[in-house]
Amino acid sequence: MRKKSDKRKIQGEETKQRLYESAEKLFNKHDFDSVSVEDITDAAGITKGGFYVHFKSKDELISLIIREYALKADFEYRTFLEKAPAGMTASQILVALCDNISDTLINTIGYENMKKVYQMMLTDNADTEPVKGYGRELYSLFNQVLEKGMDSGEFKSFLPVGSLSRHLVLAIRGISYEWCIQHPVFDLKEQMESHMKLLLEGIINRQDS
Repeated sequence: MRKKSDKRKIQGEETKQRLYESAEKLFNKHDFDSVSVEDITDAAGITKGGFYVHFKSKDELISLIIREYALKADFEYRTFLEKAPAGMTASQILVALCDNISDTLINTIGYENMKKVYQMMLTDNADTEPVKGYGRELYSLFNQVLEKGMDSGEFKSFLPVGSLSRHLVLAIRGISYEWCIQHPVFDLKEQMESHMKLLLEGIINRQDS
């Protein structure tokens, strides 16, 4: 009896994964709104009834895909920080981190997918909290580097570290959005670096001034 139960569970996970992968491929080619549940099930070779066994709606599946984008990106950022040379200043780390964020957005997630993520954020049809929420790991990574800068005396600010992190992420989000609406003439990598350096100028502790 247990073997049958385990087999059904494995088959269920495989079916869910097929639906996920089929949806992801379709969303890479088309807007979220233009892809129907039937399109997804046809591509996966699964009935519509089978779809609703695993997902309440198409929006729930979209939310899962967006969540995976965020988790994958944050994992790459965390890995990058862990490999940063010990001698780097907090400012250098933040600029390098933004450079890494640019690379991830351009090469891993891609312009088309980022445009679709913003589309979902604006329409609010699906849960995009994993991307836009303040609980995202990206904020804790910025907190970590900013605290290092504060502790060493490199940074000085009347704002708490959490508020500074929000300002920096807000700037990154704005630059990323500008990239989406100005593509392909907008150089995301260059603009991200120059804006981060400009923002850091405001909190670098100029002891000789």
